[in-house]
Amino acid sequence: MKYRFLLLLTALIWGFAFVAQVVGMDTVGPYTFNGVRFILGSLALIPVIHFLHEEKPPLSTNIPLWTAFLFCGVPLFAGATLQQVGLQYTTASKASFLTANYILLVPITGLLLGLSLHRNHLIGALLAIIGSYCMSITEDFTISLGDGLMLLCALGFTIQIHALNYLTQRFPPVLLSSGQFFVAGLLNLILAFFFETPTLSSIEGALWPILYTGLFSTGVAYTLQAVGQKFLPPTEASMILSMEMVFGGIFGVIFLDESFTFTQSIGVIAMIAGVFFSQLPSPVLIKGKSIF
Repeated sequence: MKYRFLLLLTALIWGFAFVAQVVGMDTVGPYTFNGVRFILGSLALIPVIHFLHEEKPPLSTNIPLWTAFLFCGVPLFAGATLQQVGLQYTTASKASFLTANYILLVPITGLLLGLSLHRNHLIGALLAIIGSYCMSITEDFTISLGDGLMLLCALGFTIQIHALNYLTQRFPPVLLSSGQFFVAGLLNLILAFFFETPTLSSIEGALWPILYTGLFSTGVAYTLQAVGQKFLPPTEASMILSMEMVFGGIFGVIFLDESFTFTQSIGVIAMIAGVFFSQLPSPVLIKGKSIF
């Protein structure tokens, strides 16, 4: 129960981060914002790594540490960057729900990795598909650029969840978190210097959103995710983490004066139902055999 609570707290922090991410881009571009926030999150964990003596991971590995950082950091970079860019073209409330499509992708891709599929996970995933459709598809069956980027970012977070599930059994979670943040931050800063014009004054203008997303959404929340996932299967972890969509929707309405249409409200209900239904005990539909 303790580790489920850690993941739920992670979802709460991420939910409010959607508001901070939107506000932060009033003065800086998406690559600069993400680059600074992830580097800040990585540096903030160095004292924690120094003073916190983490338990030895249960499994040994021959994977070099820098490779583990890349395995987690590159998909984190992909997911977070697509999300940040997409927030320029859609609302924070809508983005939080569309990002949560990893609750569908995690169990499906888990089958390819030899993980078992439960009946409740399949039903929950189908409800998520219905919710996504209601949230993003317009009457002429088109999808906006921002919505498309949010759906793509869910794929990046799906890969990152599976990578964490594997690597937190072999490396200390806090160290792994700091490394993946550094990779994501460095790649974003490279893009920032190519496509944006980062300045200290613009970064200062977005200081509070950057501090929140860097220290809390990145440094604290992603580390809580790594610790929680060490003791929970990836499908269950993804279901709990996707509660960020509920918190993100609520905070978007409260702080950014956003709203949903009737069809989008049906989508919200469908996606929330999918998350809660996926937590119920159910029999195994497809028995997996892990390839790891």
